Amino acid sequence: MTVSSSLRSELDTIRAELSRLRQQASPAEGETGPLGTQLAELNRLVQDMLADAEETVAEHPVATVAGALALGILIGRLTAR
Repeated sequence: MTVSSSLRSELDTIRAELSRLRQQASPAEGETGPLGTQLAELNRLVQDMLADAEETVAEHPVATVAGALALGILIGRLTAR
């Protein structure tokens, strides 16, 4: 049981340290620099791309599966050589 309690203690220590590091790394409210602005823009673009991809798959499921199959065959043939 000491191994289990030792591991639990280490995990709790790591969680506390990660929490502390997150608080230090996150900018204060209203205090976003150029990096924060760029990350927010990148996040928005990725979310838009994912939404577009989801919409395309929903509108054309057969074409999506056929494209995925063709891509899989192509990758398989390229890696077999």
